[in-house]
Amino acid sequence: MAYGAKRGFKAPGEFKAADMLGLILAAAAGIVAALVTDFQQQGEMSALFTINQWAVALGGLLGFTDIPLWMVVIGLTALGAGSVFYFQPITRQGAFAQGFGLLAVLVTAVPGDYAASIESIANNLAAVEPAPPGEASITPRLITASFSPQGLLSAQAQTAPVQETPDAAKYDLYLTISFANGVPDDIAGMIRRGAIRGRLHNEDTRETWSLFRSTGGSIKRQGDRLMIEAGVPAQTESARLWVRIEAPGYVIEEQSASAVIGEPLEWRIDLKPSNTPLMVQRLGKSYWF
Repeated sequence: MAYGAKRGFKAPGEFKAADMLGLILAAAAGIVAALVTDFQQQGEMSALFTINQWAVALGGLLGFTDIPLWMVVIGLTALGAGSVFYFQPITRQGAFAQGFGLLAVLVTAVPGDYAASIESIANNLAAVEPAPPGEASITPRLITASFSPQGLLSAQAQTAPVQETPDAAKYDLYLTISFANGVPDDIAGMIRRGAIRGRLHNEDTRETWSLFRSTGGSIKRQGDRLMIEAGVPAQTESARLWVRIEAPGYVIEEQSASAVIGEPLEWRIDLKPSNTPLMVQRLGKSYWF
């Protein structure tokens, strides 16, 4: 028997309630599969976070802003299920593919939320400062290459020169992140993979920065703490700053503090241990920045 000979389809009017329910569930499953793929592969650039920000902004016009990520997931799933009535697939496989493709198009159209890198307090372009003895940090290096008279290529590493730019109004932030179980040994690799994430947000200017990417800010490790020094661009004398830290094995911390120009803001965040996976915790958070 030829492949597909047993695959029939119903004529219009023969679809019963059970058939429609099956198609709806298949389309919803396609949406969920695409959501999980995007959520896992794109990390903090997932379209889910951007859509959550849009939902919070829209909700603010209606008087409510506490919209957690799980509501976005439910809304997109409902959108996929409802699309069955528009596209009218005739098989569950087709409904699944339609739901998956619909979400794939949607996340492709939604821009990723790329946060800027933190800046230095002194407004320098140098990266992480050298750490005192006993601390760990990374100092930027420049590799200069040249040809000797013999035609051999030689290379020399040197510390990147500090280039100063005119001072601008900034809030001086001195942030200490304390890990109850100690800073992970592979902290640099975790940051690179997106396993640990941190964001800094200025509520006044609506700008957002990644705490673990630097274009001049200082990021140092000291015992069970990470010490971050950054200059936050300011447009007013004072503003409310927000910080969100996500690390495996810890509760997601989201806190705010008031910053004033000319007054250093010393801020300590203690991460609390948790057995709840980050993915589950994120579903309960409202990602408005």
